[in-house]
Amino acid sequence: MSAAKVIPFANRSGLRFGIYLGGVLEVHHEMATGKPDVCDEINRVLDVLQGDKQLLVRAYLGFTGADDDAGPADMPSLPDLARYTWRGRKLDLVLSNWDRRGNLAAWVEFIENVVARYGPYIGCLQICEEPNLYEYPGDGRFGHAVDNILTGIRVARGALKQRALSADVGFNAVASDGPNDGFWLEMAQRADNSFVNCLDYVGLNFYPDVTTPLVGEMVTHVHGVHTQFREQTLHQAGIPGSVPLHICENGWPTGPGRYYTRQADLIDQMVRTVYELRVRLNITHYELFSLRDADTANPDLNHQFGILKDDYSPKPAFDTYRRLIGELGV
Repeated sequence: MSAAKVIPFANRSGLRFGIYLGGVLEVHHEMATGKPDVCDEINRVLDVLQGDKQLLVRAYLGFTGADDDAGPADMPSLPDLARYTWRGRKLDLVLSNWDRRGNLAAWVEFIENVVARYGPYIGCLQICEEPNLYEYPGDGRFGHAVDNILTGIRVARGALKQRALSADVGFNAVASDGPNDGFWLEMAQRADNSFVNCLDYVGLNFYPDVTTPLVGEMVTHVHGVHTQFREQTLHQAGIPGSVPLHICENGWPTGPGRYYTRQADLIDQMVRTVYELRVRLNITHYELFSLRDADTANPDLNHQFGILKDDYSPKPAFDTYRRLIGELGV
């Protein structure tokens, strides 16, 4: 594999930060929505959060097939997304593929249409969501993930170039369960130099102490997950260290027995650990999940990932993340 890419200066001077807004989420294998988004409130708190730094706003669009390429009804439309790109904010736009038929021609058309409609607002364009997750909501459950990524990366890059637009194009994954992960084995066989040269980043989603209890100290856990992903998983897949790593989703929810002060402390630990690893592992981006709770009154922890309550009042973690962006961000 080619290692000709130059490691960006950004990972030496700081991280580029982002956040998911938090109104729609996956809960117990189905999509759930909280209170409706209030655009003015969201923009107000995003302005406070970013200070004088750049900020990405993470958003999701779903492709379900040639006969229904508009995506799920609960995904935001173009005007909703564009309204959050004030003060230099850009979208980290994720294109999930839930097409059971594996129709690549329709997938190509969908990506081209997304770039045509959203292109000026995009800072990062992610092709597929959690393709090595083989249960809901991962794209890996449909069996076409590698094809969708290999084709989609090239198509997105070409569509952006055709319109003289600039955005980072990549894909993400969850931490692998082991060396025999079928997605990574297939990627190692099929990801040639031309694909790697089109790849601006690989992303990682990780949620420590959420699906399984945290064992040991958070800092040690974060070190281990990121080092293994970079030095083992990506290396075995033939993706060189010159390809930047984005932390696409990371968070710690509140709820019964999960205190607001604990959330603030753990977010501080996770972000600072990623920052310390940024040069050795070529990490350039970090995005928090998420800005606000979907439903603060719901005791299920999946509804309480926010650093704001669902009425946009802050938890202690909001100020923590604001300070981290100001101190460590670019």
